[in-house]
Amino acid sequence: MRVAIANFAALSTVVVVAGHFTKQQQQHAAHDEKETLTPTVFLQAGETPQEVQPDAGSGAITVGSHRDRKWWGFPNYLKDMDESMRTWPELQREQGKLGNTCDYLNKDKQCGNQFVCKEGVCGMCQISRDCGEHFLCEAADSGNRRCIPRDLLAQWKWSEVLLTVLIIVTAVLSAAAGMGGGGVFVPLLLLLGGLSTKEAVPLSQSMIVGGAVVNMMMFCGERHPKYHSRPKIDYEVIMMLNPGLAGGVSVGVICHVMSPQWIIVVTLNITLIIALQKSLTKGMAAWKKESKMLEEKAAADAAAGPGSGGGAPAPPPIKMKFMGDFRAAAQLAQDNRTQVALIFGSWATFLILNMFKAPQCSALYWMQLVGMVVICATFTLAGASTIRAKGAVVEEGLLEWTPRTLWLYPVMSVVAGFLGGFLGIGGGIIMGPMLIELGMVPEANQATTAAFVFLSSSLATIQFIVLGKTMPQYVAWFTTWVILATFVGQTALDYLLKKYQRASLIVLSIAGITAASLIMMSLIGASDILHDLYRGAYMGFSAHSLCNP
Repeated sequence: MRVAIANFAALSTVVVVAGHFTKQQQQHAAHDEKETLTPTVFLQAGETPQEVQPDAGSGAITVGSHRDRKWWGFPNYLKDMDESMRTWPELQREQGKLGNTCDYLNKDKQCGNQFVCKEGVCGMCQISRDCGEHFLCEAADSGNRRCIPRDLLAQWKWSEVLLTVLIIVTAVLSAAAGMGGGGVFVPLLLLLGGLSTKEAVPLSQSMIVGGAVVNMMMFCGERHPKYHSRPKIDYEVIMMLNPGLAGGVSVGVICHVMSPQWIIVVTLNITLIIALQKSLTKGMAAWKKESKMLEEKAAADAAAGPGSGGGAPAPPPIKMKFMGDFRAAAQLAQDNRTQVALIFGSWATFLILNMFKAPQCSALYWMQLVGMVVICATFTLAGASTIRAKGAVVEEGLLEWTPRTLWLYPVMSVVAGFLGGFLGIGGGIIMGPMLIELGMVPEANQATTAAFVFLSSSLATIQFIVLGKTMPQYVAWFTTWVILATFVGQTALDYLLKKYQRASLIVLSIAGITAASLIMMSLIGASDILHDLYRGAYMGFSAHSLCNP
């Protein structure tokens, strides 16, 4: 009996609840008949939202209506939007190729210029070096970081001002040393300019060739400070050493590609520390010698008395060296026509070989490399024959050519070129201290090193121009300043040499550029090593990198 009573009570409760629920449904249905909900509108690709015209007397709510909402969740979103709804093509264009799958070979087509390929997916850039050449990584209005074309004027910042000032200072010191300054230019462009290595190197070469042209204009008509029948530019040295220097650079670049960054940095520090020690020691020794000579001269003038015509000479007027003596340059070139012909012939041969370079690691590529080595040896042998036929000249301040030095000095130039290519600093920064160590006087060393720099930088710049690797705005701005700074540097050095009679300033300038290159290149190398360690990169030799750059 108790069970039956309990079942009856439960059944009664269910009936009451169901009846109440049914009554609520009827009330909502009556309310819905009075108001028509906004119809669902489906847009096709390319369509824009259009108002839905209500039927007469239906009371239908249109899309975009500003009527008050009747309950939470009422579908009237356009009222709160600042702009109209985007079409499907507009949404697709905003999204771009972000998130597409990609691979290394087709990344430009799959990701476009705005995004970068990372781990097989088109993603946002983090730094400018992630982007392609001539592009900069910046945050867009949407918050996404994208690669945009570089524009020096539109993207001018305080860092460009500091970069310009430091490049001017470097160019002045480089002019005094007769060196290119690439060991300082490239790190400055990487650290302050935010450029990638592929962007910084062509720009640096353009600046170097601008300064080298000025140097050549100044030096081509000048004569040796001790032997006025000889040119200040030692054409015999260039004829003998330039082929080996060029061949060594080519082999050094190949080894650079295959070597880990830590070996390059260690070799860089050892090489530049030795070069710095040699040049600084020579410069300080020359400074002390000059100081002693000036003291003896001052003492002699004082002993002679004022009436004997003694006393310090008046400082010479500052003379801007805008143009060289081209008539004297033509005469000096005519006197050294064989040497000049061999120099130009080797330069033109290297230019042709580099312009028509075969694909990396192909059979033709290795044949070209072997052929270039043979050509370098041929030009060196031709130069040695020229010196033998002319007869060796043994004078203080000139390189002595003997049967031993005719093969030793070219081998040393190959080593210098190899180190320059392997370390990525060019051969000029190594040739300058080397020629000083071999006994060349500072003035001739300055002019001869400048000629080496001109030959190598002009070759590289022509290749970069043909390949479209240069950035016109950057080249015009920075190269102009380098040219002006080189004029100033040459004029200031000429004034100081005439007034104070201290050729050691040239050697000390070489030491200064070497020290700056050592510091800057070491910073860049250490940063790259830390980056490789952080991402777990392979830290050994990799021949695969040569064939798959």
